[in-house]
Amino acid sequence: MDQIKGFTLSIVIVVIIFIISAVGAGVLADLAGVWKKPFIGASAAFFVVITGYITAPSHKQKIAVMWLVIGAISAWFLAGDSYYPEDYEHEYQLTIIPLLATYLSGLFALLICLVWHKKTNLQ
Repeated sequence: MDQIKGFTLSIVIVVIIFIISAVGAGVLADLAGVWKKPFIGASAAFFVVITGYITAPSHKQKIAVMWLVIGAISAWFLAGDSYYPEDYEHEYQLTIIPLLATYLSGLFALLICLVWHKKTNLQ
């Protein structure tokens, strides 16, 4: 029963962090005057994988991979068709940059989790 409570709490925390990181990245990108979409996806992917790993009560590596896969599938649907912003020279042309940034950020976070796991288990 404790495992179920732990995993339920982990899921709730990950969803909250997803929302906070996406909104925060959007606000910061807007303040910096840069294209928001790649930063929002990359931030959300990074923090979801890291948070999923940290908050998982057990099977931390598997949970991090699970959140990466769930996030990748979600990003595919949430990103939809992405177009360059209107102040770019290729304005309104399709691009995969936001989706690519999201996937790479999630993979980078997973790599951090795996290295972190290996270091903590060697000590």
